[in-house]
Amino acid sequence: MDYKIVTNNNKVYNFFKETDNVIYLQNQNIEGVLKFIEEKCLEGHRLLSDPILYNLENQDNPFKSILITDNQIDDNSHSIKIILGVLDIIKKVNFTPKENHNERYLEEFRFVDLNLIRDSISKINLL
Repeated sequence: MDYKIVTNNNKVYNFFKETDNVIYLQNQNIEGVLKFIEEKCLEGHRLLSDPILYNLENQDNPFKSILITDNQIDDNSHSIKIILGVLDIIKKVNFTPKENHNERYLEEFRFVDLNLIRDSISKINLL
């Protein structure tokens, strides 16, 4: 299945940049990534990985990588509902990751996000 990775994580970008399957949203926060995903869903791209925050305890992670279809599809109403729901959740829980993590924590967050997206890719490649 053809996919694109949308990410604000430079570790994910550097890992996948040779594949042309990655869209790097440098200097975007998670909400910016999700709004970009919303635009892509409205254009007809389907979500291939879960855009929800991993869990509320991990809300300090400022990085998010999401898989979408490379091609547009005819009926994408399910993906649109999901992404709108996630954006609504962010507003309701007043989600604002800390911006002042030291580099060690940021590197750990980057690594967690990279592993999650790699797991998602392996799962869709098995389909």
